[in-house]
Amino acid sequence: MPDTDTASTVSLAWNGVRLNVPADWHPARLGLGYLYFEDPDGPAFECKWRRGAGRDGMEAALTALTPKGRARAGATLPESWCDALADFELMPLSWRRDGHTGLGAALFCPECGLAAVFQAYGGKDGPDAARLAAVAAVLASLQHHEPGPPAFRLYGLSFVAPDGFSLAAFEFEPGRFCLTFAAKGRRLDVVRLAPAEVILAREGLGQVAARTFGCETATVLEEASLGGCPAVWLARRQGSGFVDVLARRLGREGRLAVLRHDKNVNKLLGAALTARAPVDRNWLSRTAAACVSL
Repeated sequence: MPDTDTASTVSLAWNGVRLNVPADWHPARLGLGYLYFEDPDGPAFECKWRRGAGRDGMEAALTALTPKGRARAGATLPESWCDALADFELMPLSWRRDGHTGLGAALFCPECGLAAVFQAYGGKDGPDAARLAAVAAVLASLQHHEPGPPAFRLYGLSFVAPDGFSLAAFEFEPGRFCLTFAAKGRRLDVVRLAPAEVILAREGLGQVAARTFGCETATVLEEASLGGCPAVWLARRQGSGFVDVLARRLGREGRLAVLRHDKNVNKLLGAALTARAPVDRNWLSRTAAACVSL
């Protein structure tokens, strides 16, 4: 494992948590409040968190990680880990199974009420010295008190959710990363597609946008520019005419979407808002422009 200095680490942000991890740690699984990393040798580190869970959340967290129900309290943590977690109340945990081990802790933040649990994976003798040092650096980098909406920095995408929007779902597959946010009857979808040159070799930007945002029918298409990049706008039920107004009143939501081709990074980036009222195009333009490539 490489040294855990700034040259060999990657800064990540996911739904209210920021941390720096070794560059060879790959985020292999995600949840709304969950990150699981693997390195070239297998499982490396994972953590879960839930806001407002309270101190009771620490005890529940003891059985929250693999292998479920086998974690026990009372392990001894490295001093460097304890120093990095000085602002938390903590309950150490450990497990051993089939030649593998886990060492970590359930945490509670008395300032904000967040409950969390993390563990480092190791072999039959526990995490080695390199893994212990790497995890100490990760824990020291952990941030969860940032003001404002949560930030996302993962899989080649950087984005900060607009005020009032919270993460509701996500989808990742090779070449496609989609985040879905919800706020008072509105749904915001943010996407990153790559490599753009391969995708656009099969179909045009408008066709890709329509398929990506589910706007294949009854949609107005407009070519434009966003952030100096070629872009297309798609609008469905956004008009002030009788048909669109009646459809929205009957619960058939409208949708405004924009997708741009950032040739400098060979990616397609965009956003779409679904709502029962016409979408503010300037708002969506600013929101989509905030979706940038890492």
